Amino acid sequence: MTKITKTQFITIISVLIYAIWEFKASKWAETVRGPIIRVDLVIILPVLITLVVFSISQLFSRK
Repeated sequence: MTKITKTQFITIISVLIYAIWEFKASKWAETVRGPIIRVDLVIILPVLITLVVFSISQLFSRK
């Protein structure tokens, strides 16, 4: 078993925080009338995708 890097640890924590955020946002969306525009996803998703890509590349580049 290999030790996880700081980037991988931050990625895991970030994905967990995002899951909580998304759950709370979906509960909030049920109370709103009209269209919902999620501008927060424009910032959150690219950061998460970047972290996941770096973490996966670190995982496969180790020998």
